[in-house]
Amino acid sequence: MFFKFKFVRLFESMKEYPRLLQIEPTNRCNFSCSMCLNSFGNSEDYFLPLDNYISLAKEVFPHLERLVLYGFGEPLLHPDFMQMLEISRKYLPIDSTISFTTNGSLLSKDKIDELVNKNLVDEIVISCDMLLYDELSPKLHILANGSVESNLRYLIEKNSNKKIRIGIQSVLMKSNVNQTENIIMKFGTIGVDFISFSHLYPFFENLSEEVLYTMISKESLEILEENKMMWKEIVLGVSQEKFAEKMQETYKELYQNVENIKPKKRPYSEVYNKAVAKAKEKNVSLNITLYLKEKERIKDLDELEKQFSRFRIIANEKDVELILPAIIPKFADRSCPYHEENAAIIRSDGSVVPCFKYLWDHESYLNDHERLNSSFTFGNIFRESFSEIWNSSKYIQFRSKLEKMNKEIPYCGDCSLSSNNCFYAIEDTSDCWGNEPFCSECPYSLNLTKCIL
Repeated sequence: MFFKFKFVRLFESMKEYPRLLQIEPTNRCNFSCSMCLNSFGNSEDYFLPLDNYISLAKEVFPHLERLVLYGFGEPLLHPDFMQMLEISRKYLPIDSTISFTTNGSLLSKDKIDELVNKNLVDEIVISCDMLLYDELSPKLHILANGSVESNLRYLIEKNSNKKIRIGIQSVLMKSNVNQTENIIMKFGTIGVDFISFSHLYPFFENLSEEVLYTMISKESLEILEENKMMWKEIVLGVSQEKFAEKMQETYKELYQNVENIKPKKRPYSEVYNKAVAKAKEKNVSLNITLYLKEKERIKDLDELEKQFSRFRIIANEKDVELILPAIIPKFADRSCPYHEENAAIIRSDGSVVPCFKYLWDHESYLNDHERLNSSFTFGNIFRESFSEIWNSSKYIQFRSKLEKMNKEIPYCGDCSLSSNNCFYAIEDTSDCWGNEPFCSECPYSLNLTKCIL
């Protein structure tokens, strides 16, 4: 049965068109949230031309089950957004769904009336990270901003027949986690259908201290915690600095002189050798460097898990669906959400990209290192048809590797090299197995950071 399911999913990913298409109408936004790439303000503003949208709709929309409209910008800033929705309804199958995510500030009564009366959308998601402004906290999506709350209440009132599924999307950070319980109670009382929480993706260095998760896998962490490892227990007589230096030597030796590598006896302790043996049994590695740096912080994650349990109880009492991210990810569950949904994204300049992570150039601060992530595109709908791009050999090969992600794509979170200046982890476009784009350090694949798909 499992083989049959895998075969069907693989077949689906090789179809002429995706099941789900996400489109970024514009990358421009009227907010400047501190955790968003837009707050950096270093990219040109784009608005997907309506003519190109119509051409895309005629070609692709009849084959879709779901259309999702959002990216790094605010969709309602696009001057033709409402017309885009009408075009979408015209060309999509009758049983398909349309969703968009908004900060809610431009969701006026007139627009809500049009959305409801013309049946233009099946799902609306409003971003909200805090209920009230706190001058000590980062700049976030705040319910008290302008008319966001009144817009939401009017939407719920107009949607009395429940034709539109209404949700809230919120980003969890150290600065706002104390408001999470109130967010669930508030929106549960107002009457939304679901609340989806995502962890923070650290685009900027100062945000790395705001994350409430670890990239070390649960399987690896259990082994490390079981042995309560300290440096003296790992490598006899070797300091942390010396260990990092040796890791770099090993890295250079491994990738510059692969054929002539000879096994070396190293003064590893019995504790370490047993831990490595257990890790091999579970098909994981041990990122000891990251573990030792995050050891104390990881203890706080147990408390967050208890909070999550309380959040679930409150959501159940309020009869609202609650979607929570992982805190300590499972390596065995690693998978690309875009591949799972058989999805692609088209950004506002017409480029077709594999996922939200590769929408635009950005920096990230994961695994205790900085990385420059260049956007990755398979083509552009302004120059060729979407079908040609989706069915190109390069795109098909990429999707086939995602089908066997843990076998085909390495994972940096459990690798000490990634926390010790590994060239691939820091700046290369491919991973250490030669895969491009670089998916080896993706928190989306671990259910840590989430997209509304």
